[in-house]
Amino acid sequence: MVEHMSEDSSPLPDHLHPLLEYQLRFERAHLACLRAAETGDDDTLNHCRAERLRSMRALITARADAGADSAPDRQALKVAAMAALANETADALE
Repeated sequence: MVEHMSEDSSPLPDHLHPLLEYQLRFERAHLACLRAAETGDDDTLNHCRAERLRSMRALITARADAGADSAPDRQALKVAAMAALANETADALE
């Protein structure tokens, strides 16, 4: 689980930290859909789309339950998740 942002990123407000994993799951599922679409494998793409939908529903529900469904909260989560994914990619390349 990603706990904190790197020092060069904007800090994620405390009330959004519990939601970051939901956002990361959605972003990973979305990236998997993009990769599957490039391969032309319809079965994999359909599986990825179903996972992305499940992840999106879980994210929307978690944000609503936490009272964090405003545009600024959604944007902060998106930015934090993209930064975390970039860090993961950089770490994998080292």
